[in-house]
Amino acid sequence: MRVTYIMIGICILLLALTYGCGQDEPIHSGNSLSPGVSFTVSPPSGSPETVFNVDASSSFSRSGTELKFRWDWEDDEIWDTDFSVEPLTTHIYGSLGYKNIRLEVKDEAGLSGTKKQEVFITVASKEMILIPAGEFIMGSPEGVGNDDEHPQHSVYLDDFLIGKYEVTNNQYVEFLNAVGRNDDGAGHEFVNMDIASIRLKNEEYKVLKGWEDDPVIGISWYGSIAYAEWEGGRLPTEAEWEKAARGEDGREWPWGSSWDIEKCNSLESGLQRSIAVGSYPMGASPYGVHDMAGNVYEWLADWYQDDYYESSPQQNPKGPESGAFRVLRGGSSAEVAAKCRPSTRFGQRPDDGGDSDFGFRIAKDVE
Repeated sequence: MRVTYIMIGICILLLALTYGCGQDEPIHSGNSLSPGVSFTVSPPSGSPETVFNVDASSSFSRSGTELKFRWDWEDDEIWDTDFSVEPLTTHIYGSLGYKNIRLEVKDEAGLSGTKKQEVFITVASKEMILIPAGEFIMGSPEGVGNDDEHPQHSVYLDDFLIGKYEVTNNQYVEFLNAVGRNDDGAGHEFVNMDIASIRLKNEEYKVLKGWEDDPVIGISWYGSIAYAEWEGGRLPTEAEWEKAARGEDGREWPWGSSWDIEKCNSLESGLQRSIAVGSYPMGASPYGVHDMAGNVYEWLADWYQDDYYESSPQQNPKGPESGAFRVLRGGSSAEVAAKCRPSTRFGQRPDDGGDSDFGFRIAKDVE
């Protein structure tokens, strides 16, 4: 019996070899002749105005026939282009978030293959806005606001630059990976990982997906100033921050003199969490600076002193020489509207990164 099976196996093998050798085309299983599909996207992320260059010229034909390409820009099962022999093209996105680009490559034999690649569309940037030199009205008139906002007074500031947006998780992770640590070497933690949307994995700091454009939170004053200096900047002073938020005319809100629930992320919005920077473009300040009311509190350079306005210099004030607390401004998604007014002042220990609504933006001198 054993010999019989061996002979049968040999016969089958011989028949298979004979059959194969007698064919004009080799025998293939499945789509082993399907095109090899590959493409690159440059840049890998950008804004709604960014021109993305996609290049599928690294795809190749296994059948020896010409290739054609078509694209689905948002992986919604709707092909946005017809087949073309051109492997290079461009695309601009009009909405934010993650997008899956889908490519199909087909040869003249009708065999095809597909591949997807992810890109990220964001408005967040490190753009700095020039605040021109001049006077502005700082603080609140009698009967408005808290005692530490009085007296209202005129302040002259030299011109300076301030971040258009709060610093995001993506931007802060870039810093953490560059310096390779989460502290300043003097015992001050930069960011509280139990609160922030950042994790250390395999010795690399990464943002939890979906939180890239949110302002970094759980940040200490030391963590904010370390980033600012790494970027070649500094933290804004109280006076700089307030002018950038309110303009020169003493308005109560960045957008004007009346509260508008549609223009900032406060407790009244109902979200009760920070959201992507730039989500309230109609709430921008007269200079075009975003999110200066609500979303997250922002650390500033100054020490906090409740009666500082009674003795502060009229030109380029920088706060008291020392203190126990650093200033935060702007309110947050956890605060009622009254606490989100740009003139509202708040002090906290500089090593406190335990709050989920502490963030920051940076400033720079004009050279």
